[in-house]
Amino acid sequence: MQHTRVLSPEDLKKKLDTNIVEFLFDLRDEDEFKAWRIEGKSEIPTLNIPQVEFVGEEEGHLAKFPKNKQIVVVCAHGDSSKYSAELLQERGLDAVSLMGGMDSWSEFYETRRVAGELEVYQMYRVARGCMSYLIASAGVAVAIDAPRHLERITALAASLNVKIVHVLDTHLHADHISGGEELAAKTGAAYHLHPADAQEATIQFTPLSGGEKIVFGNYSLEAVHSPGHTPGSTSFLLNGKYLFTGDTIMRASIGRPDLGGKAEEWAALLYDTLFRRFQRMADDIVVLSSHSSSIREQDADGVVRTTMGRARAESDLYQLKDLTAFTDYIKKSLPENPERYQDIRKVNLGLLKPEEAKRKELEIGKNLCGMAKQ
Repeated sequence: MQHTRVLSPEDLKKKLDTNIVEFLFDLRDEDEFKAWRIEGKSEIPTLNIPQVEFVGEEEGHLAKFPKNKQIVVVCAHGDSSKYSAELLQERGLDAVSLMGGMDSWSEFYETRRVAGELEVYQMYRVARGCMSYLIASAGVAVAIDAPRHLERITALAASLNVKIVHVLDTHLHADHISGGEELAAKTGAAYHLHPADAQEATIQFTPLSGGEKIVFGNYSLEAVHSPGHTPGSTSFLLNGKYLFTGDTIMRASIGRPDLGGKAEEWAALLYDTLFRRFQRMADDIVVLSSHSSSIREQDADGVVRTTMGRARAESDLYQLKDLTAFTDYIKKSLPENPERYQDIRKVNLGLLKPEEAKRKELEIGKNLCGMAKQ
């Protein structure tokens, strides 16, 4: 066989950003492919044939592949894609294998400094659409919605020569496993969570209920209780300029209020947050969320962000001033509520302590924390 040509997750992301990924060939089973696949800034021609159906039968599938485009071959762990890329190369096709497969793609992060005079860094877990933040000032830092891959955020702190003194979770996450408590223990920082999201929790945390201010370096973070996505959802206003909203307001969506099984009750909380609690927020305040639905939400600087004014103008929910209409819209628009989300919530409360393999399994799939469009 020929020498396998491989593509690192970083190189794949660069190609996606410049729209030069020409064709994707995914070897995973159909249900895995439908749940979660690689997406680009624009639609990419993609072929899904499970490995067991392709190997040994490749001659019968050759007509499905382009002759003049590079084919990026993807599997779960990177081994099957290497073998199948070699099979395609032997037949004269330009094929490369994604190094480490979807496992490595899932754990790939990009870090960007948010433009402005304040030192705010957004860490973007590309495949999962999860954002974490490090805010640095005068030798100290605050982490918001820390990833479970702690080496990413601790390496960033070390490169900036800052000590993490506070770790904040905006809410009890349901679609991914938080690194908040572990990061706090590792760094000696205080770990903060709203008590309404920590009922039955066995984790150690410092309650933060809203209205409090965390002062560090030259900065000040004001906790703004913003329930709806969860009862304890809390946003953080940095120096009156940046609002870290968790999943309450996202670049292209509003956080769904049903993940705790109380859609109507939490919808009323969400309505109150959008139209009353956030009323004082100026239109030019920059909104930095903890989730995105696609890399298409990254701007020219590679940052996912919006403003309060843009959210008010563009969000479907913000156009529904009547509570009944607001709640009815939500009931009609809810996407599926994956069963694994309940287990993830339990992990984040300390009620389940799965091994790493199970943690990876729980996080498989696209995040579904936002409202669907009608």
